[in-house]
Amino acid sequence: MPVIRLFSPAPSPGAAVLGELADSVTALLGLDRGHCWLWWQRLEPDSFHRPEWRDGSTAPAPVGFVVCKESYSKAQVRQLLRLLQERLGELLGVPREEVYLAVQRASEGELLVRDQVWSLDGNAGGTTLSGDDGRTDTDMNGDAITDLVPIAHVHNERRELIDDDWGQVASVIRLDAERFTTDALLSLDSFSHLEVVFHFHRVPLDKVQEGARHPRNNPQWPLAGIFAQRGKNRPNRIGVSRCRLVKTDGLDLHVVGLDAVDGTPVLDIKPYLRQFGPREEVVQPEWVDELMRNYY
Repeated sequence: MPVIRLFSPAPSPGAAVLGELADSVTALLGLDRGHCWLWWQRLEPDSFHRPEWRDGSTAPAPVGFVVCKESYSKAQVRQLLRLLQERLGELLGVPREEVYLAVQRASEGELLVRDQVWSLDGNAGGTTLSGDDGRTDTDMNGDAITDLVPIAHVHNERRELIDDDWGQVASVIRLDAERFTTDALLSLDSFSHLEVVFHFHRVPLDKVQEGARHPRNNPQWPLAGIFAQRGKNRPNRIGVSRCRLVKTDGLDLHVVGLDAVDGTPVLDIKPYLRQFGPREEVVQPEWVDELMRNYY
């Protein structure tokens, strides 16, 4: 459970804003709401030395310190820092590059939360998208076979995990500015639709399903194996979606109809080519038509 302290000479933006920020953190890490604590400390004028806070030309961007378990991978910590930087910039109206953040990792046996001393043998919490070296998944020899590091994150107003009504949802897919320039998106705006590969980051590992279930747990629909449906509780928690590209703006992709909640890590973006669609008649069971009736 991350503990975040923010320092600034400005007054607190309020409990609602801080709560929204904390919810964004738990959504990113796949934690239950409430499993992120966040404090705002207002500094007196004679208690700090940061010259840009004194000139008064811009709103003061906060300095933050994050305490989290050492079991969080480097990729997760990087995502967490980027999320905090972007959300603080948006919520406070400050330049995100002026938001400074530092992380302190709590080692096994050094964190007491809810009357439990954290141990790696217990519930370390958080989802694992990649290992400490940025890699995930191993083959039979234990060697890494993927290098999944998010290239972007989704920003929209959908924060609840609701299965339907995605057709008019507007989202921004924001590429990682540390890794990419606008060259990565050159000519993408000549396509009308995208295929987006993303990580179901809010699905806890203990909720992953590997066998059969009734789609959406509806007993009126027949049992189907996890690979015979598109549910989010998949073994690798990877989603694939097609959406309409509205425009590109710098490193931002404005899209409509992407069925991914706010904060979703994006693994890949491809232009949709109609030649990749099925060349034969598409066949599917009747229950799928019923399930998808209100999806878009």
